[in-house]
Amino acid sequence: MMDGVIKYHVVHTHAQAPSFNTYPQLEALRSRLFALGLIGETVDGIGYGNISQREGEHDFYITATQTGKQSSLTADEYVWIERYDFELFTVFSKGLHKPSSEALSHAMIYEIHSDIQAVIHVHSKPLWQMMIDRGELTTTAEYGTADMVHEIANLYQSCDPFKHNAFVMKGHEDGIITFGKTIQQAEFKLYHTIQTYLDKQKRNGINNDTAT
Repeated sequence: MMDGVIKYHVVHTHAQAPSFNTYPQLEALRSRLFALGLIGETVDGIGYGNISQREGEHDFYITATQTGKQSSLTADEYVWIERYDFELFTVFSKGLHKPSSEALSHAMIYEIHSDIQAVIHVHSKPLWQMMIDRGELTTTAEYGTADMVHEIANLYQSCDPFKHNAFVMKGHEDGIITFGKTIQQAEFKLYHTIQTYLDKQKRNGINNDTAT
């Protein structure tokens, strides 16, 4: 499913990160996703799923690595990505924990358009398979790699990110990304995908209570 290992280079300052005003909104979103099983931990003890919020032009806050099992996070369990360098395949972070293994992928999504303010990465086998079957936007590279970052950039070279603000990660089993101009827009896109799946199941006469 995933191995939860940070594959990019991290220059991390272990210190209190600056406070960010959107923590309550971001944490409320994460709590909802955790309750749905879209963020969590595998039976092997590997955490999955992460969310982030843009702070400035080239910096953002993201959930810390291996926090998937926790039903709630304190502000200290979000990490400030102060800057990033795609050529060096490096993020420069600050916080009491290291950042999620998907931090550089989030960074590239923010680089797609300056209006993108929030990114959601969740895991759901049914949703993942449905999006593949429907021929939705996909990446094929392994997660956390330079190839993944380049594929994300290439997806939106000729595609409006706000009309197609979701993609499925073929090379990262069960992984799905949504994003938006606001936290609410990113979340709505995810719920729209879930509703599409439930409608499909209903048409097929299948009663499923969960999309995980």
